[in-house]
Amino acid sequence: MSTPRRIMAIAAVEWARLLRTRIALTLLVVVPLLQIVLFGTAIRPDAAVAVAVAAPTSTDAENVAKTLRKQRNIVVVAKGQPGSAEAAVKRGQAVIGIEVPEARSFANPLAKGGPFRIVVDESNAALSSAATARIEAAYWRALAERGEVAGPGLRTERLYNPASRSDWSFLPGLIGVTVMIAMIMLGSLSLAREREGGTWEALLILPAARWEVLLGKLLPYIMIGTVQGLAVMATGIWLFELPLPQSAVALAALLPLFCAAHLVLGYAIAARAQTQLAALQGAVAFYLPSMLLSGFLYPFATLPRWAQALGEVFPLTHFIRAATGVLLRGKGWSIVLEQALPIAAFAAAGILIATLFQSRSTG
Repeated sequence: MSTPRRIMAIAAVEWARLLRTRIALTLLVVVPLLQIVLFGTAIRPDAAVAVAVAAPTSTDAENVAKTLRKQRNIVVVAKGQPGSAEAAVKRGQAVIGIEVPEARSFANPLAKGGPFRIVVDESNAALSSAATARIEAAYWRALAERGEVAGPGLRTERLYNPASRSDWSFLPGLIGVTVMIAMIMLGSLSLAREREGGTWEALLILPAARWEVLLGKLLPYIMIGTVQGLAVMATGIWLFELPLPQSAVALAALLPLFCAAHLVLGYAIAARAQTQLAALQGAVAFYLPSMLLSGFLYPFATLPRWAQALGEVFPLTHFIRAATGVLLRGKGWSIVLEQALPIAAFAAAGILIATLFQSRSTG
């Protein structure tokens, strides 16, 4: 038999093995097609930005809101008294707040006046910068149309990221992405390797419950993932000058839970996949949508409603919110505990699914 015929014979055998493996075939063909449809419909480069308006009178607020509604991708979500727009930005209810000054007149000659203030949440500079530029342009255009040479002035105040550094917008999320990929890979490949080598079955005969064996296997990797996350956070603080608030301890305390959630997911993937190759493909099939729908690569607010609902399932979405809240906005344990609940629920579901898959495969 010639060399080409031998090669083709081996290739034919490999094709037959591949076609008989439903999981591998699904991951190689079906998952990429689903991802194309998902990302093609979910990813948007731009989206509506929530704006709050505060003015001395309701008429002033409505006039400003009417001008803003003419701008592309700007939605007025609140109108109120002076100070309410800035408060809405600090509460996270709006990305941009507009504070209209009280104008001096014969009826009110003692009015304080002051500049027309634009208060911007710059923790996500990619989302807010373009909208801020459109609002500033609309302000100067309105003055020109009214023929006013000198208006009350314009002052833009950038909160949480005064220099509008784009790296600050994604560095908090990068902590979670790094840990997520490492933990899914470790969880899925370690179990798949032990299954192929036959050592996993030996662990199951120990006088311990399946979930106890699972958690015992997780602990060393949780420690590794926590150290890795702390190292990435320290690098961002030292090299890229990320703020280091005292509440960073709260974020560090969230890392072990975040690691555990993705480790048990990796174990569930490996228990279903049976082989290391299929486990690796399953891990990739999870973390790519997680990165795209969590707000890491694209602002979460730019996603359509159905994609946001899907993104809420991923632990990375909640870790990014906690990391941004702690490192950029200076929030503490409240934001961490709020985001820890869905991560813990994901981890609990992962343990249940991993145990169920493992019981079926060994039963």
